Amino acid sequence: MSATAVVTPRRERKPAGAVRRGRPAAIVRLILRRLGWLVPLLVALSLLVFALAELSPVDASSAFLGSQDEFTSGAGRQGVEQAIAQLPWWQAWLRWFAGLVTGDLGYSMSARMPVADVVSARLPWTLLLMSGGLLLGFAVSIPLAVVAARRPHHVVSRVLDLLMWVISAVPPFLVGLGLIAVFSLSLRALPAGGISTPGMPGGIADTVRHLILPVTAVAIGQLPWITLHLRKALVEASGDPGVRAARLRGVPERTVFARHILPTAMIPVLAITGARLTEVIAGSVLVEQIFSWPGLGQSLVSAALAQDFPLLGVVSMLLAAMALIGGLLADVALVWLDPRTDPHEL
Repeated sequence: MSATAVVTPRRERKPAGAVRRGRPAAIVRLILRRLGWLVPLLVALSLLVFALAELSPVDASSAFLGSQDEFTSGAGRQGVEQAIAQLPWWQAWLRWFAGLVTGDLGYSMSARMPVADVVSARLPWTLLLMSGGLLLGFAVSIPLAVVAARRPHHVVSRVLDLLMWVISAVPPFLVGLGLIAVFSLSLRALPAGGISTPGMPGGIADTVRHLILPVTAVAIGQLPWITLHLRKALVEASGDPGVRAARLRGVPERTVFARHILPTAMIPVLAITGARLTEVIAGSVLVEQIFSWPGLGQSLVSAALAQDFPLLGVVSMLLAAMALIGGLLADVALVWLDPRTDPHEL
């Protein structure tokens, strides 16, 4: 009993947001368990994409396999089509998936280049847009949530709640169109799309100007859930026993907030962020289309309209993998930062 009485207060005195070392084994098990079902999920997704393509009027098997090296190195296009036509659809899918595993992603007819080149050229722009939107969303949401959490029953907090609910009901494409109408067409302050100004040498400053509106559109879509969840977490963390003990010791309120309340409140928000990545990716796809942003989302839409199945299949699987891996990284960070988190419950 005496040992328990000594250990428990020590755990309460440690800031909940401090990094806890000594949990690598639990993290490794979490990663291995997630990878154990990540691979079957991607296989099932590839099968679903292939099966849906087979329902289209286009010869999907020829579209998927006809651009892979195994067939393009054969005896002409007619021989390729005959060879593929003799394959059952599930064998065609197996050959296509085997090509993906070995790095043969095929050729994009809409982009007129190998699919691997399309992905390598557009993936960085998608990552830049999503990461910038999330960072800006957190940068704006944290002060809003802090103001609302300090006086949760004040009119300011209620107005903020109403504003966040209204924003959450606005589709991303309307947000993007509204930003273009105000800042590009009316004020003529920012470019409406693309990543560089035609006829200009470009550069980092020009790219940043083109990045402002798309990133803002993505960030606005994340404001409601970040602000509302963080405000609730801040209110709950303010009543934590460790916070009350720090105040009784005479610790300045600013220090209590920075070292105890905010780190404790950010932990559940971090967990929610991993679950929300699918929504972030979906919003980014729409934003890329509206602002002509040269990312994977624009490639996905273009491939679907052009029935470019090799590019459509690879981009769909890549976006799904990004969501799953991002969620895994968020859970790993949660286990690493919060010793109270049970990895088996994630």
